[in-house]
Amino acid sequence: MKAMPRQRRVLRGLVALVLLASMVGWWSSRGTARAPAATRSSLRATFDEDTARLVYRWNPADPRSAEARQDALFDFVYETFDSSAWIPQSLFDSNLLTQVVSGSVETIVADKVGLVPWRDNDAVVAYGMAPSTSPDRPVSWTVNCLVCHMAEIDGVAYFGAGSKTFDDKWLGEALKTLTSRRGRFVLPPLSSDHRQAAEAHRILSTHHHDKIDSLTRARSTAFAASYVELYMRPHNGAMPSVDRVGRGDVKTPPLWHTVAKRPVGRWYSDGSFYGDIPLMASSMELEKDRSFDALMTTVIPKIREHFADVLQELRPPRYPYEIDAALAERGKALFYSAEVGCSSCHGVYDGTGNVDWPGVHVDVGTDPARRAIVTAGFVDAFNASPLAAHGALVPSHGYAATPLTGVWANYPYLHNGSVPTLYHLLGPVQERPSVFEVMAARSFDRVRVGQRLHTDRSLDGTSDPALRQRFGADRNWFTIDREGSSNKGHDMWPRIKTEENRLALIEYLKTL
Repeated sequence: MKAMPRQRRVLRGLVALVLLASMVGWWSSRGTARAPAATRSSLRATFDEDTARLVYRWNPADPRSAEARQDALFDFVYETFDSSAWIPQSLFDSNLLTQVVSGSVETIVADKVGLVPWRDNDAVVAYGMAPSTSPDRPVSWTVNCLVCHMAEIDGVAYFGAGSKTFDDKWLGEALKTLTSRRGRFVLPPLSSDHRQAAEAHRILSTHHHDKIDSLTRARSTAFAASYVELYMRPHNGAMPSVDRVGRGDVKTPPLWHTVAKRPVGRWYSDGSFYGDIPLMASSMELEKDRSFDALMTTVIPKIREHFADVLQELRPPRYPYEIDAALAERGKALFYSAEVGCSSCHGVYDGTGNVDWPGVHVDVGTDPARRAIVTAGFVDAFNASPLAAHGALVPSHGYAATPLTGVWANYPYLHNGSVPTLYHLLGPVQERPSVFEVMAARSFDRVRVGQRLHTDRSLDGTSDPALRQRFGADRNWFTIDREGSSNKGHDMWPRIKTEENRLALIEYLKTL
């Protein structure tokens, strides 16, 4: 006998409740399994196993033992900079039902936030999430450098690669909601967890400026945020007006470029900061409501330590697929030839991950918005801060001819990530795609070297104007229509001239 419509609805509801109860029970046990170890020693005990499939490469000339290198990497991966903005574990656990309804924890972390899942780690769900290990602090979490400096390519996690999918805006808004009065209602009002969540909400709310929301996910607004934070300290927490802060969303560079840039002492995409190490990165901790004193006594010394122990010894990952050696040799000849001239700006490579980088910063017609962030007001704010004792901020007239070590993994290309593949970058400018899906960057295009244009195969053959009309307002898609997102400039096709030359150059670039 068939059930009546109302009966069917009741049956579906009962089935749904049973499934939901099962999922809650499963995720509760999963959550217990993922509870972070109480001590650093227990985290270190499993670190070698946890990172067995993580791809990273040390300088072969590094004289340290393998254990010493692992200790240094462990400290970097779990760095918290003594954070002032902690999110208690109990708050995530209390919102478990919402997570089940919205999707699994892994789905939220990988797709919504866009972090790289740490699938081999039972304590930490994703790279960039650092647990507290202090015995006098409840189990809680902060984020560190790896939210921006990790990437997953074809299912493999690459340490130090610039993020392809991280959505800082989504994470910030989600954490504000989670720590809001409504979100922390489930916590005992006088508990340390409640106080911690309330403080995190205050920090997240009072350090938000319209210009630090990226227009496209997986693009960094770090320099704009640095100006905001440097301005706030001497102005009693007041922010600069929106019109005083420039917008220039950029992709995150790989950490293995730091060793090439150090002899030149110019950092970031425009080279506007001069110093012995890239200390502007320390200003990101100011977003957690840190003081200049904390910056100078805690954060900067830690950055210097990690630079010496990890970053200057990090080398790019090798291309993981086959390389046509004969074609690469032909591409190498073109790269160093006077006719094509790549080497004059991008340097000389030894084939083992090292480069003699000339540090050329020139205007090659790419989008100027990122350079325009460094205004007179930004320079004044920098000079009034303690950072001025460790470097200089000078407006630049061009972007860096970036080091090409590990270039195969440094897609999408140009400083703003506006070109999806090397094939498009080295071809005619007018043939570059004007729109592509950001999340497709997790899949590698071995033919064109870079990211796929979209994940949905039904979109194959759809024209760019049609895609821009459909996805133009979607932050999960990059489109050149947004401010600072032009894909023009760096026109090498008049020198490359032929398809054969383009393919040969790409094959050589795989070897760097």
